[in-house]
Amino acid sequence: MPKEVVLDSSVFVSAFVKGDRFRAAALRVFEKVFLSKYEAFASVIGPVEVCGVIARRAGVDEAASVKRQLDKWESMGFIVCVEFNKRRSLEAAELALKLRPREMDAIVVQVARERKAALVTFDEEMAEKSRGVVEVSSFQP
Repeated sequence: MPKEVVLDSSVFVSAFVKGDRFRAAALRVFEKVFLSKYEAFASVIGPVEVCGVIARRAGVDEAASVKRQLDKWESMGFIVCVEFNKRRSLEAAELALKLRPREMDAIVVQVARERKAALVTFDEEMAEKSRGVVEVSSFQP
């Protein structure tokens, strides 16, 4: 049975940006997804964050290409994007109060906690703040 993981947007960005210091690790994560060793989940906000980062770092055309790839992976069942609703919003807000994370990180942590899945992130601050709430798999280059 595959291990359930929740992928932070940092993992997606690193996989798509050539020269990113975590790219090799990101590609190993996705290899496990494609080989069904990992069952991958992401918050529905993940693709929004990824597209924004890629557009800033590599341009709009590259971000549009990444969006199409993410849509394809989701339609093929490689990634499940978990919808955001009122209950999840309230739980994420409680986590935000407890963890004091950056931006939308509490939403991603909420998905990991709800799924009882490991959080995979290359964001060391997010990893540190999330430990004790969820299992965290973080990587150093």
